[in-house]
Amino acid sequence: MSIVVVVAVLAVAAALGGALIRRHVVYGTVLDASSPSVTVKVGDRFSLKVPDRGPSVGDRWSATAEPDGVVTLVGDELISNSLSDRLFGPSIGGGGGKHYFRFDAERAGQVTVTLTNCFQGCWDERTRAESTTVTWTVTVS
Repeated sequence: MSIVVVVAVLAVAAALGGALIRRHVVYGTVLDASSPSVTVKVGDRFSLKVPDRGPSVGDRWSATAEPDGVVTLVGDELISNSLSDRLFGPSIGGGGGKHYFRFDAERAGQVTVTLTNCFQGCWDERTRAESTTVTWTVTVS
C-alpha cells in the first residue's frame, strides 16, 4: 500500500472520528419517541428528536419540562433530511427532517419533558387533529 493511500485512509478516519465526537459534544445522548424514558447524570447533555415536516408545511415544535430546574433547554434546531437544504437553506416546500431539542441535566430529580407540535397554529379541528405531543420521563442522578 502506498503512503498516499495510508494518509488518505487516516485522514478520512480522523474526519469521521472528529464528526462523531462533535456530535456527542453538541447533542449528547440522542433519544426519539421509541425511548420514552432515560436516566442521565448531573452535567450530562441529552437531546430529544422528533420528525419535522418543516415550517413551510406548518410544523411548529415547542418544549416544556416540569418541574423546573432539573433540566435546562439549551437549544433546538431542525436538521433537514436533504443535504441541499442543509447547505443552501430549505427550498420551497422543503425543510423536513428531524427537530432536535438539546437539554443539560442541572440537578438530581425526575422531570417530564413534553414536545408539542402545534400544526399550522392549531386553529381548527383539522389542524388540532394533525398536532402531536411526545413525552419523555427523564431521571437525573
